[in-house]
Amino acid sequence: MLSSGQPVPLATRRKYIPVGLLRPSMDSGSRQQHWLTLALLACVLGFFSPASFAESLNFGQYTVHYIAVNSTFLTPEIAAQYKIVRSSRRAFLNIAVLRNNADGSTTPVAATVEGGKRNLMQQQGNIDFAEVREGEAIYYIGQFDFSNAEIVRFAVDVTPAGESKAQAIEWSTQLYAD
Repeated sequence: MLSSGQPVPLATRRKYIPVGLLRPSMDSGSRQQHWLTLALLACVLGFFSPASFAESLNFGQYTVHYIAVNSTFLTPEIAAQYKIVRSSRRAFLNIAVLRNNADGSTTPVAATVEGGKRNLMQQQGNIDFAEVREGEAIYYIGQFDFSNAEIVRFAVDVTPAGESKAQAIEWSTQLYAD
């Protein structure tokens, strides 16, 4: 909420609120489990970083949410549960694809997620994504290494199940070693 009591516009919330506070409006509590899990992975025990902002992209009837997070934000137990390697110079991408329904609700959908990263020196690396399913929630985790204060440029192609055309997503994030 703004100091005037007005709600924060969605465009502002989407870009500037840490993923742990991002809660898209959904009809069922089970769909909210998806965002609870995303929040848990990104901000275990309330750790937030300026580099840990969720972003999203709408295309057609889908919305893709994506975030890059330093792996040390996870507790060792959570990292082990999701097979994420914890290291001060290791991070992961978390990508979720939602279908936007006519009634305003969203439904998690499976997708093919492929992509990679490059730095300012044009050094490139592929990122392998693993699908995670918890209840109705579906998301994709891809791990990668980085150097301290490195600006990492991501290029990811997302193809929702049943679709033939991939949506290209490109963004940059600066990551810091703990």
